Amino acid sequence: MKKLILTLAAVAAISISWAQKVPGTANVIEGKVVYIESNPATQYRHLGTVTCGLMFPDKFDLMMEHMIKRVAKEFPDVEYDALIFRPGTGFCKADIIQFYRDPKAKKRKPKRGEEISIYPSFQLSESVGRGGVNIFIENNPTAEYILLGKVEVPQNFRNSDYEEIIKEMTRVAKEAYPDLDGVVITSGTGLRKANVIKLK
Repeated sequence: MKKLILTLAAVAAISISWAQKVPGTANVIEGKVVYIESNPATQYRHLGTVTCGLMFPDKFDLMMEHMIKRVAKEFPDVEYDALIFRPGTGFCKADIIQFYRDPKAKKRKPKRGEEISIYPSFQLSESVGRGGVNIFIENNPTAEYILLGKVEVPQNFRNSDYEEIIKEMTRVAKEAYPDLDGVVITSGTGLRKANVIKLK
């Protein structure tokens, strides 16, 4: 009987984790797709891993730039499409990936001054839930949802650690909207402001 209960609990846990995957569109920073709190929905090959330098910025935007520069320095000859920042690494570790191309597609180099075009399929993402809450950072949900409201990290919260900021944002959002499904961090706010959503 105990074994049956444990098996049912395991199945329930797996079902919950599956239910937490929400489709989205990852943003592009400096010509590279960035996956944060999410995974690519398109198949890819892993090319390597990069970690931040000993001295690194504590601001989100600077950290993204810093990591892209690290790739250019450590993997100068590698052509890549995206970086996956794995949960729990505080933006200090990222996987360098390249998506599989359609062999029939023509490769075109951008002209001088022209923005690098990204295949739309390369930006498709699936969120990684944290305790039943989907965190969207530089990633916009594409599933239908209702906007419950807006929240922000209190001004007296001074901790600049990524994990602590996310915990605080989640706490504030859950307190304001207990039936939420996701928190969409507003770009350019240093992870301090977000929209709270409920999936339809």
